[in-house]
Amino acid sequence: MRSERGFSLLETLVAVTIAAAGVFAMGAVAFLATTTSKNQGMETTRATIYAQDKLEGLMALAAVATSSSTMSWSNCTQTNSTQQSTYPACNTSGISATGWYTGLLAGGASGPLQTSCPTGGSSSIGYMDFLDVYGNQIQETSCAAAYSNTTKIGYIRQWQITDANTFGSTPGLKQITVAVYSMSYVATVGPRPVVVLSSYVSSPN
Repeated sequence: MRSERGFSLLETLVAVTIAAAGVFAMGAVAFLATTTSKNQGMETTRATIYAQDKLEGLMALAAVATSSSTMSWSNCTQTNSTQQSTYPACNTSGISATGWYTGLLAGGASGPLQTSCPTGGSSSIGYMDFLDVYGNQIQETSCAAAYSNTTKIGYIRQWQITDANTFGSTPGLKQITVAVYSMSYVATVGPRPVVVLSSYVSSPN
């Protein structure tokens, strides 16, 4: 008579344990992928909001002048030193140091990321600002003071203003490009912007 032998209880338990381990491993990978995708989506949404906010803030500098001291196209295209002494409302960087009153003057760069305070001659002076992890602009008397506690910096925004068209000697159209860098992304995937937005603003006069 042929012997018919089935699986023992021990063999069944081993097989079930191996299968369960595989299922749990696949579940962990799926959970990690879902969480990472969700976090990236949320970070992109935040960065887009922050970039749009900066873009609109810079475009607002091109308003029609209501007085000699308010922000306007004519006031915010004065020299850096004139803006600092007479039109401080044109400074959108949150840094009150000399050289940071750039308003709508052509200059700046949306990349690469400035990982330290720009020094004399750098095109990034006055064309960057710092946000905390909640998206609030960090207000300081100098760039060094803003960088003094890097743990509070959640995002760095950099922007570039280009004279896109000139009528006579006065630029009448400017292109503004804003890049937002997330410090958490910089630490994991490298110094590349989460989002870059660009728009044009023209002289209202």
